[in-house]
Amino acid sequence: MLVLTLGGEGHAEHTSGYECTISEILEPSCGVWWGASPYKDRIEPLEEVVGRRMDIVYTWRGIDQASVPGERERALVAEGRFVHTNIEARRFTRPGHPAVDYGSILRGDFDESLRSQARGVAELKVPYFVTFDHEADAGKRYDRRGTPEEFVRAWRHIVDLYREEGADNAVWVWNVTGWKGNLDRLPGLWPGNDHVDWISWEAYNMSGCDLHPDWTEPVSFEEALRPAYEWIQEEGPRHGIDPGKPVMIGEMGTTYIGPERTRQWYAEIPEVLRRYERVRAVKVWDNRVSDCDFRVGAHEHAREGFAEAGQDPYVNLPDQIREFVASAEQRAGRGLPRLP
Repeated sequence: MLVLTLGGEGHAEHTSGYECTISEILEPSCGVWWGASPYKDRIEPLEEVVGRRMDIVYTWRGIDQASVPGERERALVAEGRFVHTNIEARRFTRPGHPAVDYGSILRGDFDESLRSQARGVAELKVPYFVTFDHEADAGKRYDRRGTPEEFVRAWRHIVDLYREEGADNAVWVWNVTGWKGNLDRLPGLWPGNDHVDWISWEAYNMSGCDLHPDWTEPVSFEEALRPAYEWIQEEGPRHGIDPGKPVMIGEMGTTYIGPERTRQWYAEIPEVLRRYERVRAVKVWDNRVSDCDFRVGAHEHAREGFAEAGQDPYVNLPDQIREFVASAEQRAGRGLPRLP
């Protein structure tokens, strides 16, 4: 555990002597990391909107790709950002990125590429967020690439391989949709507290989206976040899930719901997060699927709300914290680049 005492100028909300802790798995006690899965893999436009660098950038890779982290991930790390990579149960080296079944992972068919990934992560010598096959509870995935039990075994197999290759800096993020109708699927998909560092789900408003024709009324960021949060806190322990683990909202965003409502949807996020203390990281999904457009740059009101949220002190950790994490990691010989 890294501990930093901040003076009065360190943070608009902190008083002199405020103590902020940053755990080895990058859980801050003093606010929330702010990140994105950027449109066309370009993080700079979002950073220009908010006037700051994103803390975490989400990237997507296949289980058959040996060169992970790739050039893009390495560049992001070198420039001072944390990276979160989702390793999909799909072949990204083949056209169409066909899915693979969990049984093939358990047979060891991808051990070579997974071990190469692990060595690449270890070589970075910085904390690196990793997810295996996000949204395993989603209707289009659940019980299709294999049974829930096979998913759990595949997750644990991958984590164990990474550890065998010395990738102790991999921070494992279990990501599900968090949708209310999927919550009863979560116990069967839980890999265990010893194989998960962060718990993650998504917070979307998809009203007016052609992929969800029955979704007619907008929901707020809080309404989207709350069901899974309450389930983890109240029901999680019965299923062996530690509710004290840090939470990451792995993807979030809204379709356009009018000028003021769109702006407010984003602008209110920091205040909502203050009421959900286990949430310690949030990433916007800055993209589109069919006519479901979540791009921040698509509407000026989304840009305004996102910029307002991103400047809030609660999601804009002060320079002292970033510098302290960097210097502590460097003293430990892990070489974490300084975050600006």
